[in-house]
Amino acid sequence: MSDEWALINIDEKMAKRHGIPAKLPIPKAEIEGLADTGLPPDKVRKWMQTFMQTMGPGLKRAEPALASQYEAFLGKGDHWKKAEEAFAKGDVARAIASLKLVVAVDPNDHAARMNLASAFASSGDHAKAQEHLKTIRATFEGEPDYHVMCAQVHLAKKEKDAAIGELVLALEAQPDHQTALNLMLQLGVLVSIYEDPKDAASLTYVRSDSVVAYLEEVWGQAERTPQYFLDQLAYHSSEERWPLVLGAAERGEKLAPDDERFVRARANALVRLGRAGEALELAQKYADSHPQSSGALVELARAEKAAGKDSAATVDRALAADPGDLEALDIKFWPDDRADLQQVQAAIPALTAHAEAHPVPGALRSLARAKLTTGATDEALALFKRAVELTPADDDLRSEWWVELTKAQKTDELLADATKLDVAKHNWKLRWSEAEAYAAQGKNDEAYACFLTLNADETLLVDIRKRAKRAAEHVRGGQK
Repeated sequence: MSDEWALINIDEKMAKRHGIPAKLPIPKAEIEGLADTGLPPDKVRKWMQTFMQTMGPGLKRAEPALASQYEAFLGKGDHWKKAEEAFAKGDVARAIASLKLVVAVDPNDHAARMNLASAFASSGDHAKAQEHLKTIRATFEGEPDYHVMCAQVHLAKKEKDAAIGELVLALEAQPDHQTALNLMLQLGVLVSIYEDPKDAASLTYVRSDSVVAYLEEVWGQAERTPQYFLDQLAYHSSEERWPLVLGAAERGEKLAPDDERFVRARANALVRLGRAGEALELAQKYADSHPQSSGALVELARAEKAAGKDSAATVDRALAADPGDLEALDIKFWPDDRADLQQVQAAIPALTAHAEAHPVPGALRSLARAKLTTGATDEALALFKRAVELTPADDDLRSEWWVELTKAQKTDELLADATKLDVAKHNWKLRWSEAEAYAAQGKNDEAYACFLTLNADETLLVDIRKRAKRAAEHVRGGQK
């Protein structure tokens, strides 16, 4: 062999993964730099072409099998190039045809077989894809992308258990492999959870059958405040994770036994979990000790209804305690199907009579919602405005009014009302509506600034901040 060349041994499995011979000719002058550059395919091909031109005849006599490998490597180059061009153009059929030629020339090119499996899967021929994946399993076992591809093929064939098995292998190899995690989420095997709903870095993935035990452990790792568990309630209620709502409510109630929000959350979670008897017992006990609490009576009414009992008298007691309790008004006047136009229309006279007898913000707000449902938008907006004037400090009420003003394309009225407030010091929903109003008027710089401020507000839940970032990017993308 020429003093200019060295034959470098490559691990056989790695050689198959990259579609290269297990012994490569490298110019001795280039060996020192391999640690930095690796083995770029173009250079490998160029070295091999040069080597075969100068050393090929001798290699064929001394090591005919190795010479055949080099010829196969060089002979498949054009087919690989055509396959890459076909993939770039989205021409799956042409890619398959080219890759078949690569494999025919070099059966040990498992990179080509991997790509061929992917192409067959894209074409809908999952049996063929699976066939090639099985052929290269020994070569790629332990590579997360390989196991994910196997899982995707299994899923296409409705082989859920086999897919889960492959995804487990992928995550064992790379615990943060995002595609594998996403598929596990889709299959319901994992759940994505923020340990702290205000901290984006606290996102973790937990087995769906272990979520409660996992978070119970997290909650017990440090001293917590009532506000911590109120944040947990808001987060898990929005995701309808009722076992977690129940657990957070129980812990929060121990810290703040007089905070009605925890008792109500616990009763509601019990109802949602089908434990109506326990909910009824809890709600009855609390309502008996707090007879003037409309919220306690609302939870009692819900528990009564869930237990198959008549809740009408309890709802009336709740409205006597607070004629504007929105939840009590819903139970009393609204149909179960709030989208049923005829039923809502039929409920409006009684709801109007109640609002006239009790012109409090909640009653006006409920009537406004009913008017919106039936298409009486101007009447609804006037009712919202009356309610806001009665309770100007109620950010939640004002934000609902602003949302409806935006929908009605009355953003001038919204922004005029905003000038009466220091919006930055108010509820995030108001700040969001202000941003949307600016965007609706084409004032993208103002909208962008509002959304970025929301994104930077670490007091908000992570999901809200993420939405604000996407909204800011959308506004910036729409700027000329």
